[in-house]
Amino acid sequence: MKQLYLHIKLAALSMLLFSACTQDEIMNQANMERPVTDGLLSIGSVKIDDFTENTESRVINDSKTVTFEAGTDINDANGDELGILLIDESGKAYANVAFKFVNQNGENKWLNKTNEYYSSKIKKAIAYFPYTEIAENLPSSIEELKQIFLNKDAGFEEKDLLVSETTEFHAASMDINFTHAFSMLTFSAEATTTTSNGTVITYPLQLSDVAFSIGDKLYTPELINGRYVCLIDNETLAKDEFRYFYTANNTPYVKTVSNETPLTLEANKSYSFPCPINTGEGTTMAAGDFYCVSSTNDVLILPQTAAGIPEGWTCKGIVFHIMEGSDNNEWNTFLTNNQLTEANLPGYNGKHGLVVSLTNDNNYGAPTDNVNAWGTCFAGYEQSENKDLSNGYKMTQLLTTNANNNGVTFGGLDSHESETIANATSWYIPSFNELKYLVRGESSETPSSEALESINNQLGKINGEELSGSIPSITFITDQGFCLMQRDGQENGWHGIPGSEKIRPICAF
Repeated sequence: MKQLYLHIKLAALSMLLFSACTQDEIMNQANMERPVTDGLLSIGSVKIDDFTENTESRVINDSKTVTFEAGTDINDANGDELGILLIDESGKAYANVAFKFVNQNGENKWLNKTNEYYSSKIKKAIAYFPYTEIAENLPSSIEELKQIFLNKDAGFEEKDLLVSETTEFHAASMDINFTHAFSMLTFSAEATTTTSNGTVITYPLQLSDVAFSIGDKLYTPELINGRYVCLIDNETLAKDEFRYFYTANNTPYVKTVSNETPLTLEANKSYSFPCPINTGEGTTMAAGDFYCVSSTNDVLILPQTAAGIPEGWTCKGIVFHIMEGSDNNEWNTFLTNNQLTEANLPGYNGKHGLVVSLTNDNNYGAPTDNVNAWGTCFAGYEQSENKDLSNGYKMTQLLTTNANNNGVTFGGLDSHESETIANATSWYIPSFNELKYLVRGESSETPSSEALESINNQLGKINGEELSGSIPSITFITDQGFCLMQRDGQENGWHGIPGSEKIRPICAF
């Protein structure tokens, strides 16, 4: 099951009747009654209700859109499964039937994995998701089923039990209307910042040590889409019994509900609790911030303490260096070194800097046995060997312009060359000096990987590709080759022709 966005939409899935085995085949199974129809037990439709908002408190609908992942066939390890507990007239469950979600010939279907036939023995059925193998003592009620899920040692996805109970069958087919079996508590902190066009944006803040207690029992929520969430069953939140805790910017906080009347939690409802903090978030740009753009080419740089990217925005990379200096001296020097003009690079709220892409591209290309072929691309440019100059954009332009004329097949930016980034340069190969800022940080002359570890941490938050191994620059030493920087911040002693090292593109804003 995938967790997508904070705002839920109903998911309606069309199901087809399944192909049946013969009646004789099913009769060979033990303890089976003769079916009253020739149809396999099947699913007519599946609907899923959202966690509804608790209207008695300030609540943000913070759950997830539930969609099902389809496998390629009934035996595929991938693909979701739901279960149906079959209950007889005595009120006892006698079967736990698994249905596999499969895509066959472009159509999604729920397949009855055990070829269970519909029979007169079935008086009630409880459908649930996700399917769980139960060795003995099958639960005969939703309450009994809930206890199994509450005792699971699993994360939010596996414990978020969906249930549907029915006594109606239509030609061996049942309709499933799932609701969430538990109530959900969410905790979040928010801050605001301003885009390059002056629009105010609210975003979630990263917290740590988030927990809450009900009486003497302590719970630890899970971070999902920028909010900390936890499933709860049959609890009452009273002012003196319920407290929640969190830490922000190394400051711990303790809060409780303000209302005097205890709040009894209900299944399929979401209850949200704000986590206010004392902060000036969004005022200072720094390495580790997220460079984001909208479909209208507006730019938003989110502080590194953001817990997620707001809906409608796409993160293009991580800021790793801010060009400081009075009167933008460093930025003006950068423009001169790279023969750029200010016209298309307005910056972000008066600030300029460098951004690293979320993903690697290819290696340099060919030839792999002639270093001088690559060197001729930079002929006449005296600063090609300067390891203390941020001139990667200029050298990338020389390489891409001269490659074909010098017998070089360059493919190091194939995955990035067609992408444009609002208010920024095109993607280019970093110079060795620019890699110093990426790997070593602002103390760029001291070998260290501390800055790189911080950038990798930020990349991990948004599923970016970790930076590892030797990182190639475009700084080129005559008769030796391209300068490489090791992950520990040391210069690689080997300057060479293109190898297996992947280029990590950067851009400037």
